[in-house]
Parts: sequence; C-alpha cells; structure tokens
Amino acid sequence: MNKGFIYLAITVIFFSSYEVVGKTLSGVVNPYQLNFVRFLIGGLMLLPMALDHIKSRGIKLSAKDILYVSLIGLVNVGLSMSFLQIGINATKASLAAVIFSSNPLFVMISAYFILNEDLNLRKILGLMVGIAGIIIVFYKDLNLSKSYNYGIAMLIISAISYGIYTSMGKKFSQKTDSIIMNSLSFIIGSLFLLPVLIIKHYPALYIPYKALLPMAYLTFFVTGLAYYTYFVGLSYTNAGAGSTVFFIKPVMASLLAWMFLGEKISIQLVIGTLVILSGIAIVQHADKKSCSIMTQDITGRCL
Repeated sequence: MNKGFIYLAITVIFFSSYEVVGKTLSGVVNPYQLNFVRFLIGGLMLLPMALDHIKSRGIKLSAKDILYVSLIGLVNVGLSMSFLQIGINATKASLAAVIFSSNPLFVMISAYFILNEDLNLRKILGLMVGIAGIIIVFYKDLNLSKSYNYGIAMLIISAISYGIYTSMGKKFSQKTDSIIMNSLSFIIGSLFLLPVLIIKHYPALYIPYKALLPMAYLTFFVTGLAYYTYFVGLSYTNAGAGSTVFFIKPVMASLLAWMFLGEKISIQLVIGTLVILSGIAIVQHADKKSCSIMTQDITGRCL
C-alpha cells in the first residue's frame, strides 16, 4: 500500500475524532483556552522540522512574511478554530463535523481573491450545491433554541474562515512550505488568544483533572501528529488524495458521535452531507482543468 495513503488514513482518524472529543470538553474547558494550549504546543511540536527546513533550504523570512504568517495564525487559530469549538459546544459533534467539512467550497471563493484563481460557472454551481447541502443539514433544527442557532452560525463562519486560511497558507507556502507555515502560524495564532484569556479572566494553562486526557489527545495527536501525517501523506501522494480527508471526515465523525455520544444520525444529516460532498466534487472536477489550489501537490506543482 502507498505510504501516503497510510499517513492520510491516520490523519482522517485523528481529524474525524476532533468534534467528538471536543464535545466532551464542553463546559469544562473554555474554547479560547483549549485552542491556546493545543496550538501553542502543536506549533512547538512542528517547530524543529520547520527550523530544519528553513536552515536546509536557506529560506529567509522578512518582516512582511512574519506579519503575513501572523495574520494566517489569527484567521485560523484565533477565528476559525475558536468559532468551531464554540459551535461544537452549542450544537452536536456530528453537525459540527459536517458543516466544517464544507470548507473546501469556501477555499474556491477565497482563492479567487487571494491567489487570483479563475472562478467559472461550474465552480459557482458546486458552491451553490454545497450551500444547499449545508442548509439541508441544519434547517430543521433552527427552532431548537437561540443558542443552538448561534452555534450553527459559528460553525458556518468557522468553515468560511478556514477556507480563507487555506488560501492564505497556500500563498505563504509557495515561498516556504506547509510545515513552516503551520508551525509559525500555530504558535503566533495561539498568542493572539492571550489577550482574550486575560480580559475574560480565563486560565491559560490550568486544566481540570478530568480534561487532561482529552486535552492531551487534541494537542499531541489531532493538532501535532495529525498535521504532520497530513503533510507527509501529501508528499507521497498529491493534493487530490489529500482532499479525501474532507470527504471521509464528516461520515466518520458522525459515526463516532453516534457510537460515543449517542447522537442520532438523522435523514437530513445524511442527505445534507451527500449534497455537500457533491458540491465539493463538482468544484474539484472544475479545478482539474485550471490547476488551482485544490489540484496542486504540496510544492505547488500542477497535477
């Protein structure tokens, strides 16, 4: 079996378990504290490899580069991941996984503005199909409560901002690589959460005893190891194979939520997931003809 697919399979397992494990921390650890800890440590885990890449490849980062990677960290860690955890706390793990996995749809839009990629009718059709799928997933739950609706809004914003992060990260990685980009953006992004923790009087490093194992799992495996296996998997395969992570994740995450949290898998969740994945497939098929961000390997070469 191709080594790349083994690494990507490991990535899928870790990524798919995030919402389920994150749900167990609802009301135990604040979302901002959770992301501060896991991205700071996760970024530090990737730092030795990042420094080795910088040294071996003779990469020099300017002040402008540091500013840009800081903005990447703010969008991903400060906004997307924080909104995702808030959404998980307020809704269901399965719903959060499905909505967040729609982020490749928003990569297409952000890539148009950030990477000057073409935006054709087929891509727009895929986006419309994907958005319809998102609506199918949650429309019957809109009457549950205001906090639930707020959580849905946070999940959608999280998916959109993660799409922006992906395009911004690709632009920065064209000069460096993904390991450098994520290590630096994780560390700097986590530091952006410190003012929030201070202002809100949330603890930065204190973790309740019952949250230690879930936090350790999310930090070392989902944030540190999973990103490493994702990048290594891409180096053996390509971005097209890597994109399967977001096809498998909502399905596996929903099954895990059913098994461990007892969440019901509703018919609208199944139908909505299939419609979202269809929209992503349409976008990716259109991308194959234009060599966009979704059809490039880890070095930026067209497949």
